[in-house]
This record gives sequence, C-alpha cells and structure tokens, in this order.
Amino acid sequence: MSGGSESDDSVTANGRVYIPEVRNEETPAVGIKFDSLDLVYNFYNRYAFLAGFGIRLHSSFWGKNKKEILRKEFVCCKQDAYRNDETRERKRQRGISRCNCKAKIVVVKTHGSKKFYKSTHKTVGFGVNEKLRNHDVELVTEYFMAEQKKNEAFYFKIEGDGDNRFSRCFWADATSRRAYGFYGDVVVFDTTFNMNRYDLTFAPMLGVNNHGQTIVLACAFLSKETTESFIWMFEEFKKAMPGGEPKTIITDQDAAMSRAISIAFPTTFHRLCIWHITSKFSIKLPHSAYKEYWREFQKAIWDTDNKDEFDAKWNIVVTKAGLTDHPWLSSMFDLRESWVPAYARHFFAAGMSSSQRAECSHGFFKQYILRRNSLMDFIIRFERALSHQRQKELVADHVDAFEVAQCILPMPMNKQMATLYTRTMFQKFEQELIQSTTCFLELKTEDASKVVFNVSERKNWETRVAEVVYVKDSDHASCSCKRFEFVGIICKHILALFRRD
Repeated sequence: MSGGSESDDSVTANGRVYIPEVRNEETPAVGIKFDSLDLVYNFYNRYAFLAGFGIRLHSSFWGKNKKEILRKEFVCCKQDAYRNDETRERKRQRGISRCNCKAKIVVVKTHGSKKFYKSTHKTVGFGVNEKLRNHDVELVTEYFMAEQKKNEAFYFKIEGDGDNRFSRCFWADATSRRAYGFYGDVVVFDTTFNMNRYDLTFAPMLGVNNHGQTIVLACAFLSKETTESFIWMFEEFKKAMPGGEPKTIITDQDAAMSRAISIAFPTTFHRLCIWHITSKFSIKLPHSAYKEYWREFQKAIWDTDNKDEFDAKWNIVVTKAGLTDHPWLSSMFDLRESWVPAYARHFFAAGMSSSQRAECSHGFFKQYILRRNSLMDFIIRFERALSHQRQKELVADHVDAFEVAQCILPMPMNKQMATLYTRTMFQKFEQELIQSTTCFLELKTEDASKVVFNVSERKNWETRVAEVVYVKDSDHASCSCKRFEFVGIICKHILALFRRD
C-alpha cells in the first residue's frame, strides 16, 4: 500500500513468538509453584502484559467444604466468541472483541502450594499479537492517508511479506522533503534504534541544517536488515526526495548496508563511522600492543593531512607493534578511503566523520518513546518529539532574522560574515579567524599563475604545517587541510593569507 507520486513482545517474520524482556523464570511453565493465588495472578498478569494481551478469571473448583479453591483457570480476555444474540448488545465495546483465543493457564493446589498444571501460553503469542499488529498497521495506514489528504506532499509506502504480514514501511512528510532540497548533501543512516513491541527496526535518515541542528529527512520500519530491505528503503527515499541521491552517506560498518548503498546510490560517497572503527582497536588489538601504540595510531589517523603521510605513519606504527599480519588492521587499512580523514576530507560531510549524531538523536527521541509502544503509539510519540525538534529550528531562524551576532574581533571581514552566516556557523568561522592570528606564513614557490605558502602553527607542543595554494587568475585559494571542502567553513590557514592581504 502506498501513497504519494524490530522491543517487547513480538512476532518474528517466520511466525515464532519470543518475549525478550521476560526471563525464563518469568515465563509460564508446567511445575512452577506459588504460595498463593494472588501471586499466581500477578505472575501471569505481568507475563500477559509484556506479551501484549489481557487476562481474566475463567473458572474455579472449590473443595468439599467450599473454604478453599483447589483448581483455577486464567484465560486470555479474548477467549471465546460472542453468541449471535450478544453481538448487537456488545457492538460498541470495541476494546474487548473476542477472537476465541486459546491461551490459558490452569493452577491446582498441591500440599499447601499452588502449582501450574497446564499452560497454553504459547498459543496466544501469534494469535493475539498478529491480530494486534495487523490492526495496528491498519491504523498507521489510515493515519498516513489522513496526513496525505491534508498535504499531498506527504509520501508513504507500506508493504507486506509473502504471508501477507506487515514487513516494512517508509514515510517522509512535506517538511522533511523540502529540507532535503536544501540540506540533502549529507545523510546519516543508522538502524540501532529498536523501540517498538513488534521488534521492527526503526531506520531514520538524518541530515544537518544551516544551524548545525539534526533534522529528520525520512523514516522507515524494517522487519529485516538485509540488502534487499535496504535497497527498497533507499529506492523509496529517491522517489520521495527532490534532487536525487545524496553526495555523502555516513553509516556504521555493515555488509548488507554497504551492498545496498553501492546499488541504490552508485554516485554517493559512502563514509564509514570513524568512531565505531576506532573504538574497536581496544578489542581487536592485543592488550599490550593497544596500551603501548594506541596513541601513535591516533596521531596517524587524526594528525595527517594527506594520504602519503597517513600511509607512512600507519606502516611505521604497525611495524613497530609487530602487527603487520594482523587481519583486522589489514582490513581497516584496505578500507582507509572510507573512514580515514586524510582520504575522506575532500568530500563534504558538514564536518561529520561519524554517525554519533544519529545516536544523539536517538537519545532525544527516547525521551518520548517506550519499548512497549505499538506502531501507532510510536508514530504519534515520534511526531510529538519531531515537532519539538522543529520548534528549535524555528527559534534559531527567528534569532538569525532579527539579531546580528556580536563579533569578538572588530575586523571588516568578521563583521561581513556575521551578516551572511547563521549564528552557529558564524561562531565556527570566528574561531577559525581567531586561530588564524597565531599562524605563520612562509612563501614556498611562486610563478605567473599561482603562489604556494607554507602555513605553520603550534599545536599540542608540535608544529603543524599546511600548504595553501593561491591561483591568481581565478582569485581562488585552497588548503591541504581540506576544512572548507569537509565542513564548509574557510580554514584558519586560508584566513591567515587573506588577513595578510
């Protein structure tokens, strides 16, 4: 089903039932003993709550003296079906419709304690949960259709699997689609957010606006994290968004995702999250080697501006550590073009080298969302959180429209940029301008077409040198640090040249 131009109790794609948050000792089973019927009720009621159904008392068998209960049954509140003569009378009681569910437990008294005699709790999981999920999908579909009726730019698509069970959905509202037209150069994609009762993966695609704020570009629910599922989502993303595929996409290291990106976004630069890779060094390397050489690995990764310099420093530290044949290090070196800054800085990424922005965004949305949410609950709560996020963007727009940033340095260049940049971006620019005052320029070469400067600065008790090339005819400057290409802010090295003139 379409529109426009995986957690608590859950049913898996193959129909099996499992309750991730219910431990073995909390699951009904033959032979469990209790000291009272109240404890039995509380036990089964908790299980039922987590499994997504309600319970009620079905029958009791009393002893001869009528003073004690010897046998008791608790059943699903949807057991039995209404008789024909009850249908009209109960028609408006929508919340307790019966579906003849067979889930129940039987408890009998044995030597002073209550003991499970029979439990058919596994019957319920698929029977109730699948019905709940199907009903939930209907609600979501109706909601999306209503949103599309309000605004034709609302885009969604819902699909089922071969057994006609809900499999995946994608949606993007008008605000997100419009935002992609402005800020769609870089997309962060992450699938670690799993917050709904059906164990569906929530997969948002995020971007960054002109205030440096995280924005939601599109969302999806996926029942499987396979190459085929990711391709489906990315193809829907391209249908929904103006301007084609993004220039850069940042993700964790995942084989299925990588294959899907190469197929769906063939011209997009796929950047791997550097934080997730560097955090694995302590796990992948021998402890002694990590303790002694981690600092040198860091310097090779972060403190090099060009490819040859990185390769040389990496090979030196790997050789010193005796890790030249280390499989994981070798594989990471082979992938260096996807994550090492010296290799990836020339691709614009709004200053991002990891998917941590997505994780921070998850932290924000988790304030509003609970693990037991149904799909409809999730979407309603998510939309509420999204409106709060967008309100912050409107506030930032208002500030930029009616207030001029205060300049720390009273320089014409600084005052000019204060009127052009948003407040957040201007603050980044001004920091570069301040740091440019400590840079030292040295003429390296000059000919009729260009001038080359070495620009040095002291950093962490070391002298770092960048190379700035100024092309005379085009009045264009570029720097080996690639900060402008990567972040979109002129670097301190170029600003040092501009300040001299």
